[in-house]
Amino acid sequence: MEKHLRALVSTADRDELLWVSGYTAGLATADVEVTDQPLDAPAASAPTAPATQSLTIWYGTETGNAQGVAERLKQQAEARGIDVEMSDLATVNPRQIRKKELLALVLSTHGDGEPPETAEGFHRYLHADNAPRLDDLEYSVLALGDSSYPDFCEAGKNIDERLQALGASPLGPRIDCDVEFDAEEAQWASMLFERLESAPQSQTVQAVPSTGSQHDRRNPYHAEVLERAPLTVPPSGKRVGHVVLSLEDSGIEYAPGDSLGIQPRNDDALVDELLQLTGLSGDEEVAVDDSKLTLRAAATERLELTQVVVPFLKEWAALTGHDALEAIANDRERLRDWLSTRQTVDVIRAYPGEVSADQLVGALRKCPPRLYSIASSPELADGEVHLTVRLETGEHDDRTRTGAASGYLLERLQVGDTAPVYVEPNPRFKLPEAGSTPVIMVGPGTGVAPFRAFMQHREAIGATGGNWLFFGEQHRRTDFLYQLDWQHWQETGLLNRLSVAFSRDGAERKYVQHRILEEGADVNEWLERGAHFYVCGNGRGMAEAVEDALKTVIATERGFNDEQAQQAIDLLKSEGRYQKDVY
Repeated sequence: MEKHLRALVSTADRDELLWVSGYTAGLATADVEVTDQPLDAPAASAPTAPATQSLTIWYGTETGNAQGVAERLKQQAEARGIDVEMSDLATVNPRQIRKKELLALVLSTHGDGEPPETAEGFHRYLHADNAPRLDDLEYSVLALGDSSYPDFCEAGKNIDERLQALGASPLGPRIDCDVEFDAEEAQWASMLFERLESAPQSQTVQAVPSTGSQHDRRNPYHAEVLERAPLTVPPSGKRVGHVVLSLEDSGIEYAPGDSLGIQPRNDDALVDELLQLTGLSGDEEVAVDDSKLTLRAAATERLELTQVVVPFLKEWAALTGHDALEAIANDRERLRDWLSTRQTVDVIRAYPGEVSADQLVGALRKCPPRLYSIASSPELADGEVHLTVRLETGEHDDRTRTGAASGYLLERLQVGDTAPVYVEPNPRFKLPEAGSTPVIMVGPGTGVAPFRAFMQHREAIGATGGNWLFFGEQHRRTDFLYQLDWQHWQETGLLNRLSVAFSRDGAERKYVQHRILEEGADVNEWLERGAHFYVCGNGRGMAEAVEDALKTVIATERGFNDEQAQQAIDLLKSEGRYQKDVY
């Protein structure tokens, strides 16, 4: 066996070796029997099945939405008698695409128009100079994104264009989805099934419905607010609160690492301002999806009023004739900063116009739920779920603006009120199954939330592996989130190491990445003992800086060059030992 393996890996490139590592790790954790048959032995013959058209579904996801779409498509295809193969791109050998004839791709966009980390190998393979011709492939792309970002659905667009450049044939136009995508998902599924000859032509394709006992994005549970307590104290420049919600008798289950989706209700004062600026009464009847309701109810419960998105800018410019607003919507260099300081009413105030209630609703997107990392373990917080919420605020034209969900949770909801919630599973941010495995957790600011859940869980199950937390904030006295919890776990011996960085308390600003560099020898020693490494928090600056610091540590402590250090990090990721939950 060893001889055959050496022969196999001797000709493999870097991406193939990483894929093999992930694939064999998957075999090891699955209940799969591996025989002693030689690798070059002919396969045993099997009865020949009648030829049927088969569909391959691959997905690349960060938060789980793309996986959910793929699973629903698989269920619908199997119900029609179609052979289906569904895989996460993290486990796919990209070379397999050369053998595919009909491929459905569900791909989210991460960061600044990048593919999700699980799809990076697939992306590199398709964009390599020696990427294969794919003239026999028919494919369709469903791109998931968030139109509040300038690079909306960029990863899906990029893959679609590259597949066409390699000769593949699209089954139809790529469908780009915003944060609410039920209609687009159903449209995409219908297009695919029309292509498959085995699909009954009379059958109508619909999204898989929620059941009365299943609470999800379409059917949230109304959870009672049990507690709300401050985590920061004056004169902190931030307001962070601990929120406890009841899940008792809901049937909802969650695991450490999962997120809670909150469907916020807009501030009544913000709705009043919108109506005043547009000259509408709020009593007008409008349609949102299949519902008829008043404009005021729609603006309060269903429409996005706090995040300004590019489609709204373009639609509002078209309705009101403001060419200057259209120019801003098309200015990529200016757009990100411009959007970050404004809400919908700020745009309407600066670029006024007369519109009907239906036109206003058509210009605004539906209000998407906001996701919060869960800060509790169900093993200890029985029937409850805990959140760590920072109040998002900003100033524009001397007006204070607050975030939709953070203002809802920390200012408008009171103890005893209820909020619509559901659990968003995060299978790529999970504790190791073995309690003896050490873990390193990097969570500055509210990014520390899931690590409180990790510690509660490891305490409850009696885990023996070491636990090391890196935490950062501005000031120790005012911003040390969950300080008493960490001190308790230090005293009991569960938290072996606590490394903190309070950036405004010293003459020189230091952040968590600096502490990682300072303690690099021990970080490397933990990794070499099998530790899992977790990062949660801001994905644009902090997460990149932490990865750069870890790369430097590995290079320094192991005598690696830059390429070898990067390969070591890539291997940690492929083994599931380097996991991120960033936003």
